[in-house]
Amino acid sequence: MSFGEYLKQLRKDKSISQRELAEKSGVSNAEISRIETGGRQKISPDVLRAIAPILEVPYEELMDKAGYISTSTSFMIEHREAEERFIEIVTPKLIMDGWGVEYTRRGRTIGDIVAKKGKEEWHIDYRYFRTREDNDKHFRDDMRARDILWRTYGRLAIYDKDDITKYTIAVSNEKIYEIILKYPPRLLRLKVTAMFIDLEEGKIIDDQILNA
Repeated sequence: MSFGEYLKQLRKDKSISQRELAEKSGVSNAEISRIETGGRQKISPDVLRAIAPILEVPYEELMDKAGYISTSTSFMIEHREAEERFIEIVTPKLIMDGWGVEYTRRGRTIGDIVAKKGKEEWHIDYRYFRTREDNDKHFRDDMRARDILWRTYGRLAIYDKDDITKYTIAVSNEKIYEIILKYPPRLLRLKVTAMFIDLEEGKIIDDQILNA
């Protein structure tokens, strides 16, 4: 699908006419028409920035569809936004439960959030998985989840700090969460749990111990 076709479909889904989009965004009706019909191949980022809030889509998404952002860059943006949302949801609950919360740069810890209470130190690591829509979805999800687990459990096995007492893998993808529960870590003395987060509802759905 070309960007023009994508924009036309997006506009129709929002029940917005070309004229209405032009009036609200400040972009000329003629320019919007040229984009949708393919007459304008290189769309200005300023135009995309102007129409994004009217169509209620992220500016980055339009930039991606218009070819300005690579797939890897787009994934990184989605990951960062999901991670920030995860921290917003989990932090208040930890504080209410008496945990002191710290945020440290990746590499110095093994979690996005480090929570401390007395002698306990809990690292919570959020893992983002982009939803795939294809016939091999379940197979791909299983492979992606196991790849993350292999690397995660290996890192935990050689982590050289003794102060961590609990580690949690947090995800917002229900299918991935179910797969993680199927593959508990072996021979790890550290307490490991899995957490399922609903980013849209803003709440923790489930939290289970993996190696009881």
